[in-house]
Amino acid sequence: MTRYFILIIFLVFFVGTQHSNAQNNLSDFLLTSFEDLNTRGFDKSIDFLSPKNYRLPLIEDIEFRYGNDEFTNEDQQYALRFRPGNPWKIRRNNALFNATKKELNIRKRLQYKENLEDRYEIAADYILKTQLLDIQKQHYYIIAKRVEVLGSNMESALFDAKDFVEAKLDQVDALNNQEEANTSLIGSKNTIISILQNTGFDWSSNTLISVSAIDSISDHIIAKEIPSLELDLISQEIEVAKSEVRLEKADFNLGFIQTEYFPFKDRNSDYGVSFGLSIPLFKANKNQIAERKLDEIELNGELLTEQYQDSVKRIIEYEYLKNLIIQHESLLEQIDQLDLQKLSRDLSQIVDNNPLSLLKIQEGALKLKELELRSYRRVIDQYLEFLTTFNALTQLPLTNYISEQLESLE
Repeated sequence: MTRYFILIIFLVFFVGTQHSNAQNNLSDFLLTSFEDLNTRGFDKSIDFLSPKNYRLPLIEDIEFRYGNDEFTNEDQQYALRFRPGNPWKIRRNNALFNATKKELNIRKRLQYKENLEDRYEIAADYILKTQLLDIQKQHYYIIAKRVEVLGSNMESALFDAKDFVEAKLDQVDALNNQEEANTSLIGSKNTIISILQNTGFDWSSNTLISVSAIDSISDHIIAKEIPSLELDLISQEIEVAKSEVRLEKADFNLGFIQTEYFPFKDRNSDYGVSFGLSIPLFKANKNQIAERKLDEIELNGELLTEQYQDSVKRIIEYEYLKNLIIQHESLLEQIDQLDLQKLSRDLSQIVDNNPLSLLKIQEGALKLKELELRSYRRVIDQYLEFLTTFNALTQLPLTNYISEQLESLE
């Protein structure tokens, strides 16, 4: 019994550990994009489009006929008429639903892409807000220390009533900023919890990709010339529209084949066969053909517009990302030139150093750190927009594009 009890405890611990590891894995969160409820409708529609559900029959109609011209028993006649299916209509109907199935698959991939973009934005937003809250907490701590120093030296030359009031007001602002950052972080956390359906995730150890890596990846992606899913969808919609036009044109009856039986007629044979051919000179569905053709023309115009806009947008998104990277690197150079850390070290070595000066230097360093974080966030936001525009998120093998290691999503 003791061994069984130990075994059960081990299994519970092992399963709990594995579950916790899964919660800590950012890649697992990104993979929930493919399990979202908004993709299940596409799966059901695609599964429904099997040949048995749309294939037209080889015989469209079977009709039993009875005739009696003179209303006598001897004049009775029977007939069985078959109306065969139009082979052109059958073939074009199959082509239409195959094209529709391809369109649904592209729509499903587009939904995956939108889901992935959403997950990337949520994950990056949460990690960046966590870093911002940490800065705000440090900022509040330093201001509180400044208030403490001033409050404990009211009788000394360090004290200045105006500085004390300003420090108190700065403390209020810092507390307000800290609470706003915390509230915003809680909102992001709740969004992640609603997706993961558990509250135990912990991404405190996760860091985002560096700006230098983003610079390198963007050059690599732009050289690959990845096709646009949006353009693929419009092209496939055109194929569907063309198939609909072809199907409408093939919507006519071929004619009939009829077997006949004359049980009481005085003739050499009691059986007969007749047939008829329909000549489709007049189209009763010309309006439907015209509507489908207009859809095709409209989609062709939309494709041309989208092709132009896609090519322009790719250039704009790439150039904007590059400019933000240059701007971020320039900011880092300016921060390095200020070298507040060296100034802080020098001040701390002075015997008669004013502690308020050191705290103000530390406060300034935190402001620069927040400025750097906000600049980095602009790069990350544009980087995700760039990845979406170039359709890189759904390319196989799937890659975690916000990880420095760029590990595969499995």
